[in-house]
Amino acid sequence: MKLLIWGVTGFLALLWTGAASMLAAAVNWLAASSADPAIRGAQAMAQWPLPDWLAVWMPPGVIEPLKASISELLDSVVIATSWIAPMLGWLSPLVWVIWGMVLVLMLVLAGGFHVLAARSSRPTA
Repeated sequence: MKLLIWGVTGFLALLWTGAASMLAAAVNWLAASSADPAIRGAQAMAQWPLPDWLAVWMPPGVIEPLKASISELLDSVVIATSWIAPMLGWLSPLVWVIWGMVLVLMLVLAGGFHVLAARSSRPTA
């Protein structure tokens, strides 16, 4: 039972480490890329026409408000890039701090389950 506890903990820790690594890499990539291409990309996406097949699945009165909402959302993204870009520099270390805290919690829980398994496996008098 103890081996199963530590095996599952190790597997979960491995998955958690991989997820944190991918998130930190994505944050670093976003921080390294300039905001100008992101702004141009969001503005270009706002100009895209909605597909024709959408009219088959949605009533005509819904399509225009949907398009306006998407355009407003992308405009908000463009505005937000000015204050999000400086934040990305310290977001990667924050990811690793959270990773460490969750890993410690996982190890404490596994240790607690280990102790409980040890107590329950002892023969009673």
